[in-house]
Amino acid sequence: MTQEDLNQISDFISSSAQNFISQKVSQKEINDLDIKVELSYAEKLDVDISIDLSLDDLSAVNPDIVDEAIEHSFEVLEPFLDVNFRT
Repeated sequence: MTQEDLNQISDFISSSAQNFISQKVSQKEINDLDIKVELSYAEKLDVDISIDLSLDDLSAVNPDIVDEAIEHSFEVLEPFLDVNFRT
């Protein structure tokens, strides 16, 4: 995999997580959202996703939304890799 491939995968993962959170949480409730994706490829693709989500004090959103967004990103990653990178 090239660096361009890794950048494309990273962008896809980040967008997937952001879209998941945006569908579940009103933009007015989000104070800050920081998604970090670290990828490395030697013999296999290693993916590390971290999400820092700061919500308004009055928000009733369950903090587990971060874990759900990470899980969702991994779930949609496999089909994305199948279509775009696996032959």
